Amino acid sequence: MASKGYQNYRGRRLTRDKLLIALLVLILLGACLFLAAQRFIVYNDDGSMRLELPFLQLDLPMLLPEQEETDPPPEEEPPQTVDLVIEPPVEPAEPEPEPEPEPPAFGERRLVELEALPADAPALAETLSAAGANGFLCRVRDNTGRIFFSTPTGQEKAVSAGEAETEQLRVLCAAEGVAAARFNCFHDSYYAFVHMPEAAICQKNGYVWYDQQSYHWLDPSKEQARQYVITLAKECAELGFEELILEECAYPTSGNLHKIDYTKNTMSKSEALALFLTELRAALEPYGTKLSILLTEELILAGSDEESGQDLAALVPLVDAVYAKTGDPAAVRERLAAAAGEGGAPVFVPLVEAPGEGDWCQAAG
Repeated sequence: MASKGYQNYRGRRLTRDKLLIALLVLILLGACLFLAAQRFIVYNDDGSMRLELPFLQLDLPMLLPEQEETDPPPEEEPPQTVDLVIEPPVEPAEPEPEPEPEPPAFGERRLVELEALPADAPALAETLSAAGANGFLCRVRDNTGRIFFSTPTGQEKAVSAGEAETEQLRVLCAAEGVAAARFNCFHDSYYAFVHMPEAAICQKNGYVWYDQQSYHWLDPSKEQARQYVITLAKECAELGFEELILEECAYPTSGNLHKIDYTKNTMSKSEALALFLTELRAALEPYGTKLSILLTEELILAGSDEESGQDLAALVPLVDAVYAKTGDPAAVRERLAAAAGEGGAPVFVPLVEAPGEGDWCQAAG
């Protein structure tokens, strides 16, 4: 009995020892394999590991514990491209040619006053050549209100020229050279006498006023007076005159001035004269006729005159040229420039005495 029991115990122990030895061998083999595999383990930048076997060249990703197996692999960004645009060479622009200076809008004046109308254009050319002039001056309306061309507008008794003289004047205006007209504005004994309340300067008793020469005057503040003068001026432009030189564009300054009644006037004297020139310029614009004015040196240097209503600052911007007899042209030009302001001074034409020509002065050469 003892022998059988001994044999049974020995057999169970032997089996257990074999299993233990086999387990130890497996552990030893696993440790050896792990040590041998260390040379083939590669660590990535993100901390993960992969096994690279030289005979298989396989990349076996080994995830770190904190990484989730469900995360998709990071997408690689496409390479950035740069569009290279090559601009064609820009040729330097050619400099624009400088504009040629424009000729003076007014032009030089060397005028000779005609005592009688030449017969035709050749006769006029001889007259201008003999005088060294580039144009002529012709009176078309004087200080009595007489008109020296045929017109249906003028007061019948005031017209002192027929159709033949008017046609002759038209031919001379179309000839070579400057054609300028002496045009008296408001010194008028014909129209003023017939149209006292509507157009004339009147006395306090309502009767037309007269100066020391017994001549009458038109009132620039009255619309009918302005329109009468402007219509005559337009007819001069239609004849072909290139320039109208206005004389006595003013109120009277001598005589029994205290008898004049201005109480019904709705504007000042200077306002009335400025309105007249504004309307006259608009009427002459379609014809291209230049508008000039004859002034005294005293008025220009003083700047204004309350009695005549002439205010240099109001008149100068409305005319193309100023004629005046003066011994100091530089001082006159300076005062005209100051009165004109930013608009620019009109052309100044200095005058010298012309023997035998009455109150007119011939333009200096």
